[in-house]
Amino acid sequence: MRGAPRLGLALAAALWSISVLVGGACAHPTFFPGTTILKNDDTQKIVDTIELYRTRLTERNVEGLLALASDKYREDSGTPRSDDDYGYDGLKDILRHRLGGLRSLWYEIEFRDIRVHDQQADVDVFLNGSFELASQSSGDRYRRVNDYHRFVLERQGDSWKFLSGM
Repeated sequence: MRGAPRLGLALAAALWSISVLVGGACAHPTFFPGTTILKNDDTQKIVDTIELYRTRLTERNVEGLLALASDKYREDSGTPRSDDDYGYDGLKDILRHRLGGLRSLWYEIEFRDIRVHDQQADVDVFLNGSFELASQSSGDRYRRVNDYHRFVLERQGDSWKFLSGM
């Protein structure tokens, strides 16, 4: 009976070692805070790209924004008409015109979902913002934006560029 306590201690140590090994193999997934979006290399780069977009937008940095856009950028303006659609060159004009007409801008992006498939990602967000127009003859100088929105990005090497949604 003298060996029984040692055997019990050895068995307990062996079981603890196995539980550590098994527990380590079952790592829990990590999500972005407040979301069900899985945090991995791709989703982190996508979130960083969109945050850089938000920062450059609030700074009204047109050249910095254009650097985030793919040369395949395409926007349909959300209408069935084709005369208001534009590509990368049209994006330059839109950004210069719209950002040049602002006195102030506040903009938040709340991530709802990120779906990566092959070389493309669809990013669903909720936009919350407000802006003040520099000169408005109609009288309403302040506007709010509260809406769901989708950004579409494409992988280019080790980074992500906007295909639409800017």
